[in-house]
Amino acid sequence: MKTIKELLKPYSVLYAEDDKAVQESTADYLNRYFGTIYLANDGKEAICLYKSTQPHVVFLDIDMPYMDGLTVAQSIRKSNENIPIVMLTAYTDTDKLLRATELHLCKYLVKPIDTLEFKDTLHKLGVFFKKKFTSLIHIKEFYTWDETIQELSHDNKTIYLSQKEKSLLSLLISKRNSCVTFTDIQAHVWEDDFDVDVSVQSVKLQVTLLRKKLPSDSIKNVYGKGYIFYV
Repeated sequence: MKTIKELLKPYSVLYAEDDKAVQESTADYLNRYFGTIYLANDGKEAICLYKSTQPHVVFLDIDMPYMDGLTVAQSIRKSNENIPIVMLTAYTDTDKLLRATELHLCKYLVKPIDTLEFKDTLHKLGVFFKKKFTSLIHIKEFYTWDETIQELSHDNKTIYLSQKEKSLLSLLISKRNSCVTFTDIQAHVWEDDFDVDVSVQSVKLQVTLLRKKLPSDSIKNVYGKGYIFYV
C-alpha cells in the first residue's frame, strides 16, 4: 500500500500566503509531500498562477492583499468545481465560514495549524487522488478523462468543459468504439430541457465545440446516424 507521500508526489499544489514566515514554514512542509509547489504572495498573484500552472490542489490564506482567499476560491470554482481547496485562517469568523461552505472546500484549517490536523488533511487529499486515479480513462495524445469527477485533462492540465460538453463526452466515452446516435445524444445531453425541441443541428454544433478540446480524429462521423468516439 502506498504512503501519503507516494500518493501525493505526482501532484502539484498552489499555496498563497502573504506572511513570509508562515509561507516559508508551511511551504517546506508541503514540499515534503507534493512534487511541485507554486507560491503566491497575494490573491491576484494566486489567480494568475492558478491559470498558468493549473495545479492539482490549492491552499489559500483567507486574508491576503488585493483579493482574499474566499474570492480567489470563488473565481477558481467558476472553471473547476472539483479541485481540492484548503482554506487557512488565523481566526474563526462565522460570516466567512458561511461563505466558505458554499465553495465546497476540502478543509478549513485554523492557524496556527495543528500538525495532526494538517496530516489529516494530507491523508484526505491522498485518498481523493487515489480514487481519482482509479477512475481515469486514458485517451490518445496524453489526454485523460476522469469519469468520477467528469474532468478532462491534457498533460495534467484541466481543460474547461461546459456542462453539456461534459455530458456529451461522458456519453461518448461510455459507448466508445460504437455508434452513438443523434437521438441518444439529444436524450442524454438535453435530458433536463424538457420543453426544448433539440435539433440535429444543435447536436452537431455541440460535437463541433467538444472536438476542439480533444485530440484530432477522436470523434468520427457516422453518416446520417451519429458519432463514434475512439480512445
